[in-house]
Order: sequence, then C-alpha cells, then structure tokens
Amino acid sequence: MKENNIHSEEIEEETEDEILDEEGSVEEEIDATEQEILDLKNSLSRIQADFINFKNRTQKEKAQSIALANEGLILRLLPVIDDLERALDQKNCSNEFSEGISMIYKNMIEILKGEGLEEVPSVGEPFDPNFHHAVVMEDNDELESNHIIETLQKGYVLNDKVIRPSMVKVSN
Repeated sequence: MKENNIHSEEIEEETEDEILDEEGSVEEEIDATEQEILDLKNSLSRIQADFINFKNRTQKEKAQSIALANEGLILRLLPVIDDLERALDQKNCSNEFSEGISMIYKNMIEILKGEGLEEVPSVGEPFDPNFHHAVVMEDNDELESNHIIETLQKGYVLNDKVIRPSMVKVSN
C-alpha cells in the first residue's frame, strides 16, 4: 500500500508540475498575444496616420495643379486686359462702343479678382524689385529717389505670387 501511496503522490506531483507548466505556457501565450495585439494597434495607428498624410498631400497637390492651370490661363489673358485698357484710353471712340468695352473689361477684372488676381500697386510707391521691373530711370523733383513715377505696363499678383512684374519708370 505504501508503494501505491508513493506512486500516487508522484503522479499527483507530476500532475501538479504539468498543470503549473501548462499555466506558465498559457500565461506566456497570453503575454505573447497581448504583445501582438499591441503591435497590431501601433501598426494600425501608423497606417491611419500615413493615410491621413497621403490624403492631405493629395488634396494639396490637386489645389496646386488647379492653381497652376489658372495661372497659365490668366497669363494668356493679361495681354487681352492690356488691349482692353488701351481701347478704353482712346477718346475718339463712340460712347456706346466705349461703354461696351468698359463693361467687358470690368466683368473680366471681377472674374479674375475672384480667382485671386490683384494688380501690383506702383505709381508713387517705393520701387521693389520683387514686384517691379525698372525700365527707365529719370530725375524727378516731385518724388523721392527710388519711387515710381509712371507705370508702363501693369503688373499682377496671383494668390500672393507675382506672375508679371510692373514695368515702371523710377525716379533718381
């Protein structure tokens, strides 16, 4: 009987050891699974951030493409605006004709202003090489040195970018 007791105690110890080993391995598996879940969550967060960055970058590139397309079109329209201004400056036109040209000019300018076009201020302003192109230098007693006397061709800014500098006459 003693042998049976010893044998059953050994079996119980072995069973307890197996249970402890199984509990240890289950805890290790739980820890490994929790770590894997944490890694997947981190990976998901990075992927979501990358997607948001991609989406923002794509929208920005699309806006830039539209702005570049608008810039090209507006640059091609600037000579037409210049011609309309010259036509309006002619005094020998009939009133009806000049009123029609004036209406067309005003409508075109309003549309272009809506797209972000602004005229570069020039006459009386200090010369700024970022916005003005000096074509002629002239002595002038009325204005300080390095100020604009006359605008020979209007300059334009589109959405804070100079697309055509003003051609100006500058005082010495």
